[in-house]
Amino acid sequence: MHNLCTTRSVNLFLRLALALALVAPVACGGRKFPKVYPVKGKILVNGQPANECQIYLNRTFEDKHPIKATPSGLTDKNGEFQITSYQTNDGAQEGEYVVTIEWRERSGLAKQDFEGVDLLGGAYAKVEKTKSLPGFVVKVGQQSLELPPFELSQSAEAKRKAEDAKRRRTGFDGHGPLGGGSDR
Repeated sequence: MHNLCTTRSVNLFLRLALALALVAPVACGGRKFPKVYPVKGKILVNGQPANECQIYLNRTFEDKHPIKATPSGLTDKNGEFQITSYQTNDGAQEGEYVVTIEWRERSGLAKQDFEGVDLLGGAYAKVEKTKSLPGFVVKVGQQSLELPPFELSQSAEAKRKAEDAKRRRTGFDGHGPLGGGSDR
């Protein structure tokens, strides 16, 4: 038993050492990320802050850097977001972007995924739709940028579809897939 534990410990140590050896050149400047600048803003839906709304900055310029990222953010309970490209809240590269926004419910066993119904009905989810909307083409310069609030509206149809999806998930009475919300 002792040899088995020792062998496992050695294997674990070797795996960790290998992982560190592979990560160290990147972490120590072996690869440099492009210069980014802080970008923040706010999203309102029907005049109210939108919690857990996802925003993406889709570049309109060619990026020749070998390490590419799609700058994105997630709103907090106040509807505020900060854009992340490579490290939390670091911002975005200088350039022009088209904004897309989705407001999806959390899904999955641990509620860590955002694959539920888009509460905005996809109205702001595609570049083709948003590039002609006022304020959805943004330019990041060589300084911090605070975007004007995105004032979105949830259509009656999108709201109805979201409510229908929620009813299907929880059951028709809202108390679970089997119904029967009372204690028996």
